[in-house]
Amino acid sequence: MTAPEAIAGRRYSHDVLIHDCDDDLVAATRAFVERGLASGGRVLVHSSEDRVAMLRDALGSHPKLDYGLDRDLYLSPSKTLFAYERALAARPTEMWVTGTVPLGDDPAGHAAWLRYESLVNEVLGHHAFHALCTYDTRALPASTIAAAKAAHPGVSAENGLACESADYLSPAAFLAHPMAGVPAPPKAEPSAVRTVHGLQDVRSVRHLLARVAESASALPRDVVEGFIVATHEVVVNALEHGGPPVELTIWVDTTRLACRVRDVGPGMANTLAGYHRPGGTGGAGLWVARQLCEDIIITNQPDGGCSVFLTTS
Repeated sequence: MTAPEAIAGRRYSHDVLIHDCDDDLVAATRAFVERGLASGGRVLVHSSEDRVAMLRDALGSHPKLDYGLDRDLYLSPSKTLFAYERALAARPTEMWVTGTVPLGDDPAGHAAWLRYESLVNEVLGHHAFHALCTYDTRALPASTIAAAKAAHPGVSAENGLACESADYLSPAAFLAHPMAGVPAPPKAEPSAVRTVHGLQDVRSVRHLLARVAESASALPRDVVEGFIVATHEVVVNALEHGGPPVELTIWVDTTRLACRVRDVGPGMANTLAGYHRPGGTGGAGLWVARQLCEDIIITNQPDGGCSVFLTTS
């Protein structure tokens, strides 16, 4: 599935550069930075320490050109995604960003950041935002390169010119594909199960989550509290828009919190709901929840009802 709307006009662009040498990386980054500076926007070049040093030597300095390290800017996929959204909502200036995402050495951990890459198109696609994400085939497996192509609407060449990606999948389609590595509920016995019949039961859900987390989790208190708030918002949403009874299944271990919330309603028309900043009053529950968890996966069940799986670590 191509994305012509992401290429035409170029108010928003999210391109991938697949490279196998530093010369191509420098050339494409220079072309991207020059376009960003010519637009009058701010430009950020980020990556690992050694790569940022190499690019700084090649590109030099400019009042509107910033350099940053992935380890400082890309703390987690969810935090990074919404940090960009807040920055774009707060300033009218075009933002140009180029660099890597901190995939890590273990290919098994790449999926979370590749889901982030796809969701950038959902969350930031309506902003004046331009990104050139660089993937080095010398260091990354073919499966990661293939997923990167599917997550980016555009493919860039060394001269900075981009064309539509023939491999692009919309965020909804990407998340439904095995390459997204969407997290699933654990196969282990749950730590707790609770049926919620109405809003009067929601407070007891918060107490249950706090009690179970305290008994088994070693995650920081703010992470646990954020997860409790997120689950509360999802339960309220299920009661108001799905319908009771709502079933909670909770899994807690030392390094992970997970919860599945299932209702018996008609399902959710938009399984990516909550990724856009709500306007007016109301409708903010899922948007808040998504910022407090690493993943919230919404699935409509074949036999009716909606399942929302939340997890954080």
